Amino acid sequence: MRTLTILLISAAAAVAAEYRHPIVFGRGHNDENGKPILQSKIWIMEEDGSNQRQLTHGETYDDHPSMYSDLHHVLYSEFPVNALKVEAGAKLIKLDIYTGQREVVAEVPGCALHHASLSPIADVLAYHKDCGKKHEEWVGWGAGAYRVTTAASNGVAVPDGIFFMHEINKGGAARFVSLMRMWGHGAGARMLELTDDEHLHRRPAISPDGAKLAWQTNMNGKDDEIYLANIDGKNPVNLTNAPGDDGHPWFSRDGRTIVFESNRTGAWEIWKVDLASKKFTQLTHGGKKFESTRPRM
Repeated sequence: MRTLTILLISAAAAVAAEYRHPIVFGRGHNDENGKPILQSKIWIMEEDGSNQRQLTHGETYDDHPSMYSDLHHVLYSEFPVNALKVEAGAKLIKLDIYTGQREVVAEVPGCALHHASLSPIADVLAYHKDCGKKHEEWVGWGAGAYRVTTAASNGVAVPDGIFFMHEINKGGAARFVSLMRMWGHGAGARMLELTDDEHLHRRPAISPDGAKLAWQTNMNGKDDEIYLANIDGKNPVNLTNAPGDDGHPWFSRDGRTIVFESNRTGAWEIWKVDLASKKFTQLTHGGKKFESTRPRM
């Protein structure tokens, strides 16, 4: 019995070492002509693009994955239909990337919980809650949770507040979105606008040390680029500056690289950039078969 126990522990340790710096991402599955079959499933790969593996299966739409800091679990939103339809409802799922064990983190009857993110700082949860015509951005879950009290979406929370998109003309022909930071919540909350409100600034990401802000924006022209700035939005620099659209940035846990999605090759793929050398590396090569988006480390 003692020998068996040692073997089991050794096997578990070998499995745990499978992914050193995992990247999770959404992936649409297409036929040979590029026609969508499954709108989005959750996949995982190593930071160099190797060991790509599908984590979720079936006809559900699995949205916006995030890695927990334990690097063993991923959080995502699960719609019961093969499309992002908020009227169908959605719940937040925690999935063990090795065993496949599932746990429902949050579920509200008649509501869709989606666009969830786990902060690189303390795994603070932020998510969007749609209940009929009521759309809200929330931080945390349970007794300590709070609702962001202004128009907000795509938030990334930190222990003392949240970074989010603030859209002043939602549903309009032209979209104008600024990025905001909020400290605290309720009557004592304090807010700071991090960008202008004359362009489409989206999908903020923060570095693990809390010093840098990255986001997707069209402020440099028609195409979306990824900009990098101080955490207060000052000293912004165009990081990608390439043909096509670049978006959904996310920092690595050591803060040295950013993973993002790009259609610069003609198809949506996952890329990364080393912030020191400015070296760009394409991580997925799905072509017509796959559309890869929304990477998180």
